[in-house]
Amino acid sequence: MKKLIAPIAALAFMFSAGIATADEAAGKITAVDAQTLVLEDGTTFTIGEGVSTEGLQPGTEVTVSYEEKDGQMVVTDVTAN
Repeated sequence: MKKLIAPIAALAFMFSAGIATADEAAGKITAVDAQTLVLEDGTTFTIGEGVSTEGLQPGTEVTVSYEEKDGQMVVTDVTAN
């Protein structure tokens, strides 16, 4: 049994390294369109597939959930505060 613990732990670590974790940011929108969302601090997000920007406009306070993919912050959800 003890001989199995190390290989199982190593396998679990390898698989967890590839899992993306979601982060959050909050702020006021300065620009938004179907492809990007920019907060007043200059943070720029790429709108993820299936995420709606309908009703969002400059000046709206939002909380943005995102994942880093290929060096870009990709929005997974956005909520007006």
